[in-house]
Amino acid sequence: MSNKIAETTKLTASTDIATLSKDSEIGKVLQLRWKRIEKAGAKALVEFDKPLGDLLCKARAALEDGQKQIPSKTLNHLNVGHIDRRRRSSAERLARDWNVEVSHMEGKTLGELAASGKWSSADSLFNAVDKPAREAKAAERKAAKAAEKAETEAAEAEAEEASKKPMTADEIAFEAMVLCSVNRISDADFIAALKKQITILSVAA
Repeated sequence: MSNKIAETTKLTASTDIATLSKDSEIGKVLQLRWKRIEKAGAKALVEFDKPLGDLLCKARAALEDGQKQIPSKTLNHLNVGHIDRRRRSSAERLARDWNVEVSHMEGKTLGELAASGKWSSADSLFNAVDKPAREAKAAERKAAKAAEKAETEAAEAEAEEASKKPMTADEIAFEAMVLCSVNRISDADFIAALKKQITILSVAA
């Protein structure tokens, strides 16, 4: 038993998983590796992403009027064209907003948050920073959807109420004249037929 405990305590992030037989031991090594990855990622925010962002911000400031994207030629000249586009975009935002205070995160600047080591990537940091705005937009979309639904239901209720109202004499006459026009019946023939029906109904009554 003591040997097994000793073996378990010797597990490190560098342990070869292929030599392990227990899933729990493999999981332990992966946990240690993940911690190392997170620590390295947090360090990279300051040592890699920030300098990369500064370089990109400088390149963007040098763009001519009308240019929206940093040309590939410029990126290659700076030797950063091979870096993933999304990583470059995140790095540029990180550098641009480095001194911007984040009110809902104790008023700390983005740079202070990045240097805290709590986040392993710029994307995870931005996810936390943008959370209130993201939730506000979601609430706005939800409210707009609810308002649209209420408006639709009100219109349907109004239409249903209108359909229940009895037609006026003018409305009946108008529909009758429309039908006569569609069926090419003259006004005289319609009036004659109408008088005939009135007579029949009067006698029946």
